Amino acid sequence: MEKQKRHRRTAEERLADLEAKKLQMEARMREQMNKIEEQKRRLQENPKLKRERDAQRRMLVDRISRLANGWEATQILAAVAEVYERVNGDEAKMNALHQRGEALMQELKPRRGRRPRNSI
Repeated sequence: MEKQKRHRRTAEERLADLEAKKLQMEARMREQMNKIEEQKRRLQENPKLKRERDAQRRMLVDRISRLANGWEATQILAAVAEVYERVNGDEAKMNALHQRGEALMQELKPRRGRRPRNSI
């Protein structure tokens, strides 16, 4: 029976392993630091501003669902990407989109109160 020789790693191989280990540790530490910064930012955030931003997000989702009733999320995302590529930072197009968006936000605003009996 032939005895297998033990492979001794060279200094270069050990250095490369240490460097890879160092990079992995740095990446994990960066990730942890980002998490801590995010938690810190959330704690410092004004609760009133957070509620307003959440309300705006809910209104946007509601109005998108009214406008694109029956569309899937992937279709909506693709439509947004297509418009984003078309605009490509053009200020005039951005202003036109802003105006149209404001008009649609008002148009798709939910109506308050009961509906009259004759509309049922």
